[in-house]
Amino acid sequence: MKISILISLATLIVGVLVGILISSALYPQPQLQAFPEDSAWRKESIRIVGSTTVLPIGSECAKAFMKKYETVKITVEGGGSGRGYKELIDGVCQIGMASRFPKEKELKLAKEKGVSLVLHEIAVDAIAIIVHPSVVEGLGGEPLKLTLEEVGRIFAGEYTRWSEIDPRLPDEEIVVFTREHGSGTRDTFEKFCLKPFGLKLKSEASEVPSNPTMRASVEKTHYSIGYIGLGFLKEGVIAVHLARKEGQVYYEPTRENAIAGVYPIVRYLYLVTSGIPKSGSLVDRFIDFVKSPEGQSIVEKCGFIAMYPKRGD
Repeated sequence: MKISILISLATLIVGVLVGILISSALYPQPQLQAFPEDSAWRKESIRIVGSTTVLPIGSECAKAFMKKYETVKITVEGGGSGRGYKELIDGVCQIGMASRFPKEKELKLAKEKGVSLVLHEIAVDAIAIIVHPSVVEGLGGEPLKLTLEEVGRIFAGEYTRWSEIDPRLPDEEIVVFTREHGSGTRDTFEKFCLKPFGLKLKSEASEVPSNPTMRASVEKTHYSIGYIGLGFLKEGVIAVHLARKEGQVYYEPTRENAIAGVYPIVRYLYLVTSGIPKSGSLVDRFIDFVKSPEGQSIVEKCGFIAMYPKRGD
């Protein structure tokens, strides 16, 4: 992993370390452990719940892990980062999946229940702003270029028709899709595109429950706009090129631009545990697997960016 990705994402962890522990802050490279040989963990089962962005990574890693160790049982469910934190704090799952840091209310609840949240960085993601192909028909093959503030003003309802942004765009009403409350993707989007400009999401925005649903909604709705994690970006929708502000370079949401630190909306993805996992437990072994070269290869296959370089790189 290039050092630039660490520099560009450093601001994501400044000032929010109270009440949580970020495992890779202690160990910049994964500490692949030589676990003691015992059979107790082979009889364990764990439940993993949370972010729909992290869900493909969790699901595919669980399948690969259970193929290696056929006696263990790992179930993986989505529901959003908020659900992951809540169920982990409530003790009804063993690992949470999150695409954001815990909120103040989640930290407060964890403290009340005596839970220490430990965040294990497993991947890097970028959030792509997407539109229906009908939006760009008048651009003659040029990409749609927007600043973060312009995106924010669309979602706040200050722009209501595409032609208000650029006369080459259709004189049609903008249809806005957003994620549900509790979504880490929504929180990250608002952090970059709304809050810095004192904007709030317009009440008429249609909420959707997951990244796949967001992509499908934009794909089938003319003149619409939404946002998804980089791993969910596929044909059928158009990715907007983004600039941090007017006069700066516009960048396409690609793996290369995220790694280089030039794409404006980049974040970490996490597995979250209650305290540091017991050495040699199934939870410990699974997280170690996700951080291993095999696990990080799965991260890449899911369309995300590996946190850790392969050995020898």
